[in-house]
Amino acid sequence: MAVEAKNLSYSYGKKKALENLSFKIDDGEFIAVLGPNGAGKTTLLKCLLGLLKAEGELLVLGFDPRKDRRVLERISYVPQRSSLALDLPLTVEKVLSMCDTELDWEILEQLELKDKMKMLFRELSGGYQQRVLIARALMKKPKLLLLDEPFNGVDLLTQEKIVEILEDVNATIIVVLHNINPILHAVDRIMLLNRELIAFGRSNEVFRKENMLKVYKIEIPLIVCEEGFIHPLYGDHHG
Repeated sequence: MAVEAKNLSYSYGKKKALENLSFKIDDGEFIAVLGPNGAGKTTLLKCLLGLLKAEGELLVLGFDPRKDRRVLERISYVPQRSSLALDLPLTVEKVLSMCDTELDWEILEQLELKDKMKMLFRELSGGYQQRVLIARALMKKPKLLLLDEPFNGVDLLTQEKIVEILEDVNATIIVVLHNINPILHAVDRIMLLNRELIAFGRSNEVFRKENMLKVYKIEIPLIVCEEGFIHPLYGDHHG
């Protein structure tokens, strides 16, 4: 079991960010977490990392991350780019070397970064910056990969490349998104979150009118694609 949570809660002062979340994630699952801004998605990732000390029961890769920091050796985390200091004069090679592992040239080739090594990270496009951050996370060979809004400010080509790479990763993956559609066909299950856990399952199980109303407080059109997956057409209705 990769993650086990029971009655997991977290508050910022008197404001509840997560309330009584109970769920299990199996080893090797690819999980997407959806919800509006302020739903607690990033807070959940930080609780899994032990950066925030949530109440309730929590095991991540068999460890309680609030008490045993050894679990961090097995986790890679890609935060939102907007939360990073991206204006430092660091080359791509220097940014990658911060992961304290040898450079994996196969990963760099897959993400088309081999010819970017001497460039300044801050001068790359948003799409290539995201590729660098994901490459750095993958070089750690994590058992659990956490990604927070990896598609923000990223072009369609890079979105497709990221999905292609993630599908081949030998790890449990939890990705926070506001638009599930670029990755919907690749994920195993979807978590609908708005402080509380509204639904957790496959797209055809969670994308129902009543669930979407609970999460987003508005009606979200739902369509079925040719492959039989239900897709929400929520545009930018994410907060």
